[in-house]
Amino acid sequence: MINIVTLKKGKDKKILSGHPWVYDNEIDRIPDNVSDGDIVFVANNSFKKIGAGYFNRKSKISIRILDFIKNDNIRDFDIEDLLKKRIKVAIGKRENIKNTDAKRLIFSEADFLPGLIVDKFKNLIVIQITTSGMEKQKKNIIKIIDELINPDFIYEKSISEVRLKEGLKKEEKLLKPENGKIPEIIINENGIKFLVSVDKGSKTGFYLDQRENREKLINYVKEKSVLDCFCYTGGFSAYALRYGAKSAIGIDISEKAVSYARKNMEFNNLKNYEFIKSDVFEMLEKLKKNGRRFDMIILDPPPFSKTEKEKKDAIKGYEFLHRSSFEILNNDGILFSFSCSQNISREDLLGIIKRSAAKSRALIEIIDFLKQSSDHPWTDIIPETFYLKGFIIKKL
Repeated sequence: MINIVTLKKGKDKKILSGHPWVYDNEIDRIPDNVSDGDIVFVANNSFKKIGAGYFNRKSKISIRILDFIKNDNIRDFDIEDLLKKRIKVAIGKRENIKNTDAKRLIFSEADFLPGLIVDKFKNLIVIQITTSGMEKQKKNIIKIIDELINPDFIYEKSISEVRLKEGLKKEEKLLKPENGKIPEIIINENGIKFLVSVDKGSKTGFYLDQRENREKLINYVKEKSVLDCFCYTGGFSAYALRYGAKSAIGIDISEKAVSYARKNMEFNNLKNYEFIKSDVFEMLEKLKKNGRRFDMIILDPPPFSKTEKEKKDAIKGYEFLHRSSFEILNNDGILFSFSCSQNISREDLLGIIKRSAAKSRALIEIIDFLKQSSDHPWTDIIPETFYLKGFIIKKL
């Protein structure tokens, strides 16, 4: 059956520009027999079909577009065929990334597969499904990924809070082999080894989106003392030491994370490191009181702000981190600063950096702008796909 959802007058402009979201207040008419997760066709107020996607009454984003229709012909629409084409294209886009055996293969809206994230760690695939529409297509998705990649393991880690808003429960289990056990994986990134636990680790086990930013340390760390804040499993610290840093201290609130960080140093025969389980805010205060100074500081905090209501407090938190960092950073020192908070823009972060520098009486120079790695593509049409932003700053 063909179900057509009609938009209110003038609400088709965003879809026609290529943005894949239809909000509940933009809809004029919904067929009575449409269930959450069903495929629907979207028509403008003149009843011209402009897109196909999946529907959910429980979400403020009622429809997520999978395909934009230009010729009004909807009879030949085949969801399984479309998914296969989209997944195949997404995987192909990452084939040029040769310096690692771990990468993101599918990045939701950025790959025109809203609600689906797929990461590859060597011979293990991790999938995340965040929406009811993709949940209904899960069997198709797993079948297609298995056919195209044939991994030894497929693990589902659909634990995002977004699922609750979509009316879904969180799911986490090994899908292939059915009665197997999920292994820890040792990945190789630019010749550096990292132990990844996809079931016990944060997100899918490793921050793949920082790979290209970790590489940039090579130009700044030789013979430098490095402070790695929110270090997780030591990615930046390992790169720093491999690229010739004098020493590296990592701080993270998670005991599990710092234990993995120590293992990662051992795997790579790295020396002169220390990992401390501590609240970063408290440790920065302690380091300042003890008169500690560093040549390089990395600030890579988790998202502080997921809603507009949280933004004001988030900015205060970012300003404290930057002000404290400038106060313990040596002159001519380098700060790598990041924000992955969706509603903290690049301009917001730059403003935070400038205000914090002024309050700590530090003269600074902005050297470079940082962003998420290329296997996490983003597009201006869908600004939500651009979430990781950062700067390299020199204290003069």
